[in-house]
Amino acid sequence: TISFLEEKLSILGLTARESEEFIVYWLPKMENNKYNYIRFETMEEINNYMPLEITPKPDTVIRVLMDYKKLDKKIKVKEQKLETPTRQGFTVVEWGGSEFR
Repeated sequence: TISFLEEKLSILGLTARESEEFIVYWLPKMENNKYNYIRFETMEEINNYMPLEITPKPDTVIRVLMDYKKLDKKIKVKEQKLETPTRQGFTVVEWGGSEFR
């Protein structure tokens, strides 16, 4: 789970430190599960559900929202295509997640 999250969070634009903070928070909730189904919301989905207004306006906004579900058995899932944002200037980073039961 750690290597999966490190890889995906890097693709989503988080720095090593930001990824570490994400993993330190979420890993204890997932590490004892036999399997985890993990999906990251798209920026469009996040912005539709949770609009964000910041003043002054940032040059870059990185929002990472992970949904996960504990699984008892392995399932086949098509790999999610993730987009890497261009990080420059005043950057705002927001991350979070939720567990589906």
